[in-house]
Amino acid sequence: MNNLELNRHLKRQIDKYLSEEIIGKNPGLVSFIDVVNQSYLNYEKDADLSEQSSRLNDKEYFEINLKIKSELEKKDIFQNRLIAAIKELNEDGEELNGSDNLLDLIHLLNKEIEIKKEFQKQLNLSKTVAENANEAKSEFLSIMSHEIRTPLNAIIGLIYVMEKENSMQSFHENIDVLKHSSQNLFLLINDILDFNKIEAGKVDIEKIPFNIKDLVHQISKALQARASENLNTIELIVDDNFVPNLICDPLRINQIITNLVSNAVKFTKDGTIKIKLNQLAIFEGYSTFKIEIIDTGIGIDKEKFHAIFQKFSQAETKTSRQFGGTGLGLVITKKLLNLLGSDITFESEIGVGSNFNFTLHLPIDTKNCAVNTDVLHEDYQEQILTGLKVLLVEDNLINIKIAQKIMGRWEIDVDVAENGQIGIDKFNTNKYDVILMDLSMPVMDGYEATTIIRLTDKLIPIIALTASASFGYLDRALQIGINEYIIKPFNPKELNMKLKKYNDK
Repeated sequence: MNNLELNRHLKRQIDKYLSEEIIGKNPGLVSFIDVVNQSYLNYEKDADLSEQSSRLNDKEYFEINLKIKSELEKKDIFQNRLIAAIKELNEDGEELNGSDNLLDLIHLLNKEIEIKKEFQKQLNLSKTVAENANEAKSEFLSIMSHEIRTPLNAIIGLIYVMEKENSMQSFHENIDVLKHSSQNLFLLINDILDFNKIEAGKVDIEKIPFNIKDLVHQISKALQARASENLNTIELIVDDNFVPNLICDPLRINQIITNLVSNAVKFTKDGTIKIKLNQLAIFEGYSTFKIEIIDTGIGIDKEKFHAIFQKFSQAETKTSRQFGGTGLGLVITKKLLNLLGSDITFESEIGVGSNFNFTLHLPIDTKNCAVNTDVLHEDYQEQILTGLKVLLVEDNLINIKIAQKIMGRWEIDVDVAENGQIGIDKFNTNKYDVILMDLSMPVMDGYEATTIIRLTDKLIPIIALTASASFGYLDRALQIGINEYIIKPFNPKELNMKLKKYNDK
């Protein structure tokens, strides 16, 4: 036994229950102890592997982590059985050779070793997959950093130039660049929030009557200006027998088609983007139809087909450098289609173009009661809202000034409260049509203020105008009585569209 490097737990049990004399008289026991000792050492290696796997901490490996926990529990049970068997052998004074207990334990040990070998193989595979995922995430973060810093650099640099030049000519030359850069930053943040919301399972599909033909026409019209920058044209082709009045979530369908058309516009130069609506079948009050977005752009290498729908991935790194983007657009599109009971398919050829398409099976709106779905398009015209009285509950002086200037252009009467407590005091002594409520404020935040207001007034519209984009916070806001919310930095057109609903009510 002196030549064996025993595991400290096993050595403690042997010293307690077995004497040197018994061990010396039974050479078979030495071999048995050696096998048990190797089992202990293997367990320690497995524990190291499980610890390393847990540090990867990615939800895709949740099941393997549960398996690790189960295997460690088995380890404790197996160890206790071995200790009990050794103690029984010592007390009964039985010979080791031919012992039924010993043979049973050896059988169990061999079985456990085989299980551990397979488990170790799975752990190593899991580790490799996790390392590849982390590498993809690192690449994604690098792209994100570039995408965020590029418009910020333009914004900061141009503000500096405009301050130094201090001329109207400089202002007019640079204002479009500032607008374009800030819009890119805004869309980038929206993509990240949409992806996070879908991943968290926080997207609910609405059932709203709408006209999909009108919706696609609006998308085509809204994106034509962007298409013209690349010398492209957008063509809408609709079957003569197409049924346009459907019931579904027009906001999500708008997001899906807009993503696909925007991608086609981005990767096409001096070409054509076709949006085709094909009626496949009409049966028992349901319409089955296919939407195709066809471009004459750069195309996608067949070897890269699998990558474009994976999160944190684009077909090629050089694509993100040349055309920009985070690689989230198609991932979001695919996940939204899955929520609608569909999926996306495509065909593509390098230098020829791509065809992205999907099929939907939706109930038909037989009553033709399509409603205004509040989908904001680039060509939305802001409305003058004379007479609308708004209570703005906001603590940031810059945000107050900006909001007052924006709503002042629409002839809105704006009253300001610097925190939730002042907001409640003003609400109790004045009459307002709408309350714009920031959620994070000193003295009293927007959650508490809204809760108190709802005790006496269930009807006054309360819109959260907030930078708190966490879905836990927003869900809490809706539960306590917030009607809807706008995420900062907000699009003034979106604010105008929402306030317009409450004008003259």
